[in-house]
Amino acid sequence: MTGQSVSRWKRVVVFWLFVLVAAYAAYVYPVVSISRWLGYSQWMPWPVTIGLWALVILGLWCSFRGHLRMIKSLWVHWMGIGFVFFSVCVVYESLCLILPIDDHLGVLGVISIGALLSLLSLFNGQRIVVKRNNCVSPKLTRPFRLVQLSDVHIGSRSGRYLTRVVDRVKALGPDAVVITGDLVDTETVGEAELAALKKVGAPTFLSIGNHERYVGLDAVQPLVESLGVTVLRQGSQVIGEIQLIGIDDAESPDQVAVQLPLIKRCGGKYNVLLYHRPLGWLDAFAGGIDLMLSGHTHNGQIFPFNWLVRAQFSRIHGLYPASSGAGQHYVSPGTGTWGPVMRLGSHNEITVFDLGPTGDA
Repeated sequence: MTGQSVSRWKRVVVFWLFVLVAAYAAYVYPVVSISRWLGYSQWMPWPVTIGLWALVILGLWCSFRGHLRMIKSLWVHWMGIGFVFFSVCVVYESLCLILPIDDHLGVLGVISIGALLSLLSLFNGQRIVVKRNNCVSPKLTRPFRLVQLSDVHIGSRSGRYLTRVVDRVKALGPDAVVITGDLVDTETVGEAELAALKKVGAPTFLSIGNHERYVGLDAVQPLVESLGVTVLRQGSQVIGEIQLIGIDDAESPDQVAVQLPLIKRCGGKYNVLLYHRPLGWLDAFAGGIDLMLSGHTHNGQIFPFNWLVRAQFSRIHGLYPASSGAGQHYVSPGTGTWGPVMRLGSHNEITVFDLGPTGDA
């Protein structure tokens, strides 16, 4: 079995383990817990619980395999709402260990708080925040505005959402726009959903994320290139005093270390590396990168996933300076959302980098 086949099967196993755990946590656990607290545990004996769990998994499988957007949307949004209720139920169970709480009043509180947080998450999933950063370098003699998008996830998000994003980007007046992976996440996404990219009004560049690989690069790359987006795959592009470098996402933690030395560099340029995962920054700085831009983490998207993401990645959101010497690393929380259009404890972000000479404010 080839390394690529092993990687694919590993991804499939991890995905379905996640589905099994997520299905129980989001769809089954809140129902079982609330039934027990109300004194109706006889409604959910273990055969019924297992049957419900299996039914949920089957429904999720059918929704991901099917092409009915409305059905898939209902399933994934209920998963998002279920995770909110899961968190509230876990907190309530913990409080019950130390406080004498009447279960009927407790359930009323769980349902009220869960519903309020779910509505807040749905509202927050539509908001777009503009985050501004100033970076200076002796390599630069004039200002340059770079705008980063990441993890837009068209497929999970609609073409109308991309139009909103592009309108906000245009208003910022960028000199260049970079998309650090996961622009699309569904095979059915076509030119109509991505048409807004034609109206960005600035040179636009995409580095490959994990979801582009899952969907299929043979389809994704020509599609986005037909809309005027330059795909940087182990390659670079010079714009004035800036050299943009793109490296494909990979499962290997050594991807930056392996690929960066193979890419031709232009001496004296301010080097910006686009790499989807927040990994390899030490190799990037050692290789002369001034600014590394990543995404992938979504900053957890829905609390408490930020804790789980932090267990996998030490950098999940924000600007990180190099511990020694020059260089900065920014991890975007993502411009869109994967799965449910919900955010709790995170936000959708368009990131602005105002680059300029040393001494500029």
